[in-house]
Amino acid sequence: MSAYLERYGEAMEAQLSFRRLEVFRLVVEERSVTRAAEVLMIAQPAVSAQLRALESWVGAPLFVRKGNRLVLTETGERTAAWAKEVLAGAAQIRRDVGDLASGETGRVIIASSMAVGTYLIPPVAAQLGHERPNADITVAVARPDEVVHGVETGEFDFGVLNWDGRDIPESMTSELLAVTRLGIFTTAALIAPGTTLSPTDAMALPFVGAPKDVVYQRNLVEQLRAAGLEEPRFTLRLGHSEAMIRAAAANDWAIIAPAYSVGSDARLHEVEVPELKLTERIVLLHRRDRLHSPLQRDAVDAIREALASTE
Repeated sequence: MSAYLERYGEAMEAQLSFRRLEVFRLVVEERSVTRAAEVLMIAQPAVSAQLRALESWVGAPLFVRKGNRLVLTETGERTAAWAKEVLAGAAQIRRDVGDLASGETGRVIIASSMAVGTYLIPPVAAQLGHERPNADITVAVARPDEVVHGVETGEFDFGVLNWDGRDIPESMTSELLAVTRLGIFTTAALIAPGTTLSPTDAMALPFVGAPKDVVYQRNLVEQLRAAGLEEPRFTLRLGHSEAMIRAAAANDWAIIAPAYSVGSDARLHEVEVPELKLTERIVLLHRRDRLHSPLQRDAVDAIREALASTE
């Protein structure tokens, strides 16, 4: 047993370590075991032992002595160049991992539905990118079914989208982030600012809407029917919220939209319809078993905070 432990100890002694390479590099730079020991504040025999162990691992002498100087052999020169690269790589990976752990670097891919991904998520992502210029941040706009599939398969780290209550896989979970208000917006030429309309009169306005199969449009129609109202007359249907807003402003039409999408567009104002309450739910989707990186967690927290104040 003692013989085995002795051989095991010798084998362990011959193994390579970063510490051994660091000692060797210092001896190369100082051209002296004594000076290297002084810099390291350890005994000279300890430095010599590290060099002997490295030579045993390499299988050839690293130095020859010429007078009072240590001179690298050809093996020593090649080993010194290799050790420099290894130690530089080790230092870089420590920095990289440290940045990943702090959230300064890394990657996050956020999937979102059209309006949410156009108006709400980009400012949050932009602020995060400004604070962490070395991070890789992507916001992908997709249909809700594509978001669900992408989050489930890992293509997206998480999804933020307006929700229609659809079933999701058991491997995923949803979190309600905000319930935003939908309003009726139009130009002053169609309805004078300050005018109050009944729900029936409001639904008689010429509207720009989204395609029938879009989640936002389906949710809107369901709420109108639940309120006892017929679907309004949609003069035009467009596939992007920004196009809908521009069309309404340019043609004196009306649009039913979340206040965050219309924003400060001076061409449109909200029509007062006190008896009509329309909303949109925005949810966060992610896999239950997903371990988010610090950057991804920070992105989720920033989105939560931003949407908590969304009207």
